[in-house]
Amino acid sequence: MSLLSAQHADRWGNRTAIVDEGERVSYAELDARVGSMAGRLAALGVEPGGSVALVSRNRAESLVSMLAVWRVGGVFAPVSHRLTPATVSRPMDRIDPDLVLFESAQRDLVREFDAHSFEEVEHVSPADFRPAERADGEAALHVHTEDGTRVVELSTRAVEWNCRIATAGWGLGRNDCTIALRPLSRPDCLLGFVLPLLTVGGRVVTRRAFDPDDATTAIEEHDVTCLVAGPTEFRELADAGFDGTSAALEWMAARGRVPPDVREAFSVPLLPVHGREETGVNVLHGTPGSGEVAYPFPNCTVRIDGGDVDTVDEANDGDDGTEMGELLVRSPATATGHLDGEAFGDWVAMEGVFRREANDTGGYLLVGDGDDSSENGKRRPRVHPRAVETVLESHPDVREVGIVETVSETGGTAPKALVVGDVSPGQLREFAEERLAPYEVPRAIEPVPSLPRRPTGELDRAALRERFVTRD
Repeated sequence: MSLLSAQHADRWGNRTAIVDEGERVSYAELDARVGSMAGRLAALGVEPGGSVALVSRNRAESLVSMLAVWRVGGVFAPVSHRLTPATVSRPMDRIDPDLVLFESAQRDLVREFDAHSFEEVEHVSPADFRPAERADGEAALHVHTEDGTRVVELSTRAVEWNCRIATAGWGLGRNDCTIALRPLSRPDCLLGFVLPLLTVGGRVVTRRAFDPDDATTAIEEHDVTCLVAGPTEFRELADAGFDGTSAALEWMAARGRVPPDVREAFSVPLLPVHGREETGVNVLHGTPGSGEVAYPFPNCTVRIDGGDVDTVDEANDGDDGTEMGELLVRSPATATGHLDGEAFGDWVAMEGVFRREANDTGGYLLVGDGDDSSENGKRRPRVHPRAVETVLESHPDVREVGIVETVSETGGTAPKALVVGDVSPGQLREFAEERLAPYEVPRAIEPVPSLPRRPTGELDRAALRERFVTRD
């Protein structure tokens, strides 16, 4: 991986690798810039095994710095520019970098660190160095969670396998192009399409910040074929009139649940993708026509945790025994461990609660965020709100559903459905009874004009409970 750009310069010298705010960088130019930056990093004292943190918006220099750090044998640690001066110390303290790089626009975030701007590094005379030969188990990448509270370490092998899994799972090739709609400091952006495409000779379009109108223009102008984004970006793209009809666009991957009204605004399917820093960002992905059901990427083995498995037939004899619980992942793309914790084992846990679809070979459905489950009375199986919502939202006349807990006649709790749509409660109850276990069918179904949502587009469950539970 440390020599990636040198190999590609020989193979695809004049092909465009990066389009950065109108500037086109070929693979040959990328290799030259990486070599020059690597010499400057060596002059600044970066040695094999040393770590370099970067605080920057999306730009070509971010990718040049990453490849240069790897070329001298260092560990690259992208730190989000969306953190504040008060919170940026969370990942920095754990990473404890030997060198901090930044773009001048982020100077306020790095004032307490001994940091060098891109402009300052340009004036450093490159030193002679020998390109590093990296072992599979050596650390290559430190990435942090969105709030910066956890930092995980990925080895050279894990980084390479994240790229291999993405290229094989999506069928990426040299003619593909992606646009980085999320910060490159996010592993789902960096390892989702960006770095995988640079390993197969594709193109990457970068922008300093996300703007839906600018993104729409860039997607069409640069023949973007694949992109990954979250609920917020997709909602803003839909509001801006983007419908995905670009002739080149083939894959749109959704990280996080996208509301039905946003999904329906696009002509290209929004395929769910599940993964996290610890497991590798590409673990499960949807296929056209599969809805929210997702399937393992190549070389990813998954299973429901046997220590925390709920099955329908535990409480209802004769049902299909669908597994539900925490999803465990075994893959060559998993992280080594947290920087301030123990190393991970062979199996690494995903966030959230997943259900294996009994009638769908190998398919899994995200049904809860891990803290959404509720007990339906003593010794009753858990009701996962997202599982019920997904079933009810499959009704053609239902747009949105929110499940809340209400007190049942027996003193326990029972699910209640708040529904946005044009279907009567009676019709929807019959629909639910045909598709859900008896304990999952909502005790009450109430039509409502809208549901509260967070800025990310996700259902605001706290606001939902506050607004509706007090009525019972």
